[in-house]
Amino acid sequence: MIESHTTVMANEANLETYIELIGSRVRALRAKRGMTRKDLSKHSEVSERYLAQLEAGKANITLAVLWRVAEAFDIPFAEMIPGIERDKVSPLLINLLANLNEEKQQAALHILKSRFNEQPVSSSGIALIGLRGAGKSTLGKELAAQYGRPFIRLTSLIEEIANMNVGEILDMLGQKKFRRIELQAVQQVLAMGEPVVLETGGSLVSQTDTFNLLLENFFSIWVKASPQEHLQRVISQGDMRPMNGFEAATEDLKLILEEREPEYRQADYVLDTEKRSEADCLAELSKVAGGFLNIGRSNY
Repeated sequence: MIESHTTVMANEANLETYIELIGSRVRALRAKRGMTRKDLSKHSEVSERYLAQLEAGKANITLAVLWRVAEAFDIPFAEMIPGIERDKVSPLLINLLANLNEEKQQAALHILKSRFNEQPVSSSGIALIGLRGAGKSTLGKELAAQYGRPFIRLTSLIEEIANMNVGEILDMLGQKKFRRIELQAVQQVLAMGEPVVLETGGSLVSQTDTFNLLLENFFSIWVKASPQEHLQRVISQGDMRPMNGFEAATEDLKLILEEREPEYRQADYVLDTEKRSEADCLAELSKVAGGFLNIGRSNY
């Protein structure tokens, strides 16, 4: 009898842990996509109060609710469940990579890409990824001008396709429609058939198919800085909203960066702009990216 009671208690503890894992998963997905709880509530038709309990691991979770949340994120339902194997990858390879530190994992990724990627080097140009305020726009425009190539802000192209701004797209059509338009915009850039400098939105990396398309067709560069530097630059650009709660905004940005960093680090190169001059960053960027913008040009 005592053994049976102990087993029940252990099962209940495991269930509580699993519910907490699901809550953490939802919170991480929301942070990665830059969604507020209010946004997720609107597009999943799940109350903000319930979502708060869900993310805290305190909710009585139902499949129906998880399904609606997955739909709002526009991801397969299986990605909501912790522990499900999503890819058929050799366990030996997984164990090997798991025992490497972050720096060595990135080195292994680039070795594998260069050795086994059967696609030829693309002539699509450069894609700049990362959070707002890192310097993507400033450096991207100057790099494009330097090599006489088009500079394209993916956000502007998305707004042009939808004939409304990003805020209206997300508010009226939801994340699912926004991500589809985002994919369409990337495909439209690829159809141009010439090297460009493409500046992407910070949350593009949260949509696997679109991000993979980007990685396969562009030389990708993560333009990074610290959360504090990101906010200071946004404020210096005239957006005073972070000043209403700088400390809270910094913490939110830290979480977003933490959740997106594994994807950002899949880029072919990392350009750290922290406490560096514009000229210094541009010189490094030009040295790394110039060859990809000169593809197809005659030497004469």
